[in-house]
Amino acid sequence: MAFVALVIFLPVTAYVLEEAYATSLTQAKVDELKLMNLSLISEFELSKAGIQMPDLLYDEQLNLPDSGFVGIIALDNEIVWQSASSLGAPDYTQLPAPPVGQTVFEKNYRLQPDKADHFLYAYTAEFARGDDFIPVQFYVLNNTSAFAAKRALFLETVWKGLAGLGVLLLLIVSAGHVLILTPVRTLIAEIKRASDGRQKQLTAHYPKEFDGLKKSINQLITTESHQRSRYKNSLGDLAHSLKTPLAVALGTTGLPDAAKDAMEQINVLIQRQLKRATAGAKGWQAPVSVKQVSEKLTRSMIVIYRHKSLAIDTEAEPDTLFYGDETDLFEVLGNLLDNACKAANKKVRVCARTLHNATVIIVEDDGPGIPVAQQQALLGRGARLDTYTEGQGIGMAVVSDLVDIYQGQIIIEDSEWGGARIQVRLPHPEMR
Repeated sequence: MAFVALVIFLPVTAYVLEEAYATSLTQAKVDELKLMNLSLISEFELSKAGIQMPDLLYDEQLNLPDSGFVGIIALDNEIVWQSASSLGAPDYTQLPAPPVGQTVFEKNYRLQPDKADHFLYAYTAEFARGDDFIPVQFYVLNNTSAFAAKRALFLETVWKGLAGLGVLLLLIVSAGHVLILTPVRTLIAEIKRASDGRQKQLTAHYPKEFDGLKKSINQLITTESHQRSRYKNSLGDLAHSLKTPLAVALGTTGLPDAAKDAMEQINVLIQRQLKRATAGAKGWQAPVSVKQVSEKLTRSMIVIYRHKSLAIDTEAEPDTLFYGDETDLFEVLGNLLDNACKAANKKVRVCARTLHNATVIIVEDDGPGIPVAQQQALLGRGARLDTYTEGQGIGMAVVSDLVDIYQGQIIIEDSEWGGARIQVRLPHPEMR
């Protein structure tokens, strides 16, 4: 904006100054030519014998050839006298003849022979000759080249001065812009670090105008953290409170099988909905390393399924991050890896990488695989997810729910080993 203002301001200022200078210079020229014209009138004499003018005029510029000034006297519409300075100059014809007692000034009077522009000042006075009064025209002409040179020099000086002033103003504005916006940039950087979980509070020193904002943001961070903790604790207490009565009910003697099945379904639904309630990306927390989580889960699965002697390969890029709660990542990756280990014969592979602003996690095995018809059913909304292998219903349901909460996508394919290949794509926060 400052640059645009200067681009408009400098030419307008130069134009105004140039016009003011030209007007002042033109007025000075009018006054100069008027004085020279009056000097001609004062030195002019008219008698019956003719006109009389001294050999040397009072104004030296009319005596010197090539001075740029020329004096002319016309009588009866004919030139009867020219100053010595007109030596070598073209003939002056068709000069304007103002009425008696009036003047004519022209800024660009062009002489046809040399096509040069001149200032022209003319005045008509009456002189007595016998019993009559004869109108006499007095002319002073001046070449405009010197005037144009002065005007060009002034304009050049103005432009140089304004250009230097413009550069200085831009430097001052830029410096002020940097100084003023530095606290804002610092605040934005601190908020970014806090939202990524790399900083718990805003700690930089800001101008006093920012104190209220800084305090409000710090309170927001603290409140959000405490609220999330209370929310999880409350849901945990709720799950524990519901679990005990359900366990007592299920242990009741003589309980019909239909009632047991219903209560078990209620227990599964409670666990699933509690998991959904606590899942999702939270603000003001650090992203989680997928490599570290996958390595922890791999070590656990090797112990759990040691009877199968599985070869679990982990290929996670170190900079691959999960932008959400660490518990959610453990839930998603843990269930996928557990399902793969159950179905696998000997090999399981976990891959994780960042691709197109998304975290991509791939788990594949060399088990029996998932038929194409069941692949589509697994991805259908509301479909049961317990058709892959026994005991996977709630686990795969939770995975599906979590991926949906993070606005992600599940892709089920065939592994190169003949088993299942499940790919989870979780977009980064800026893409959600």
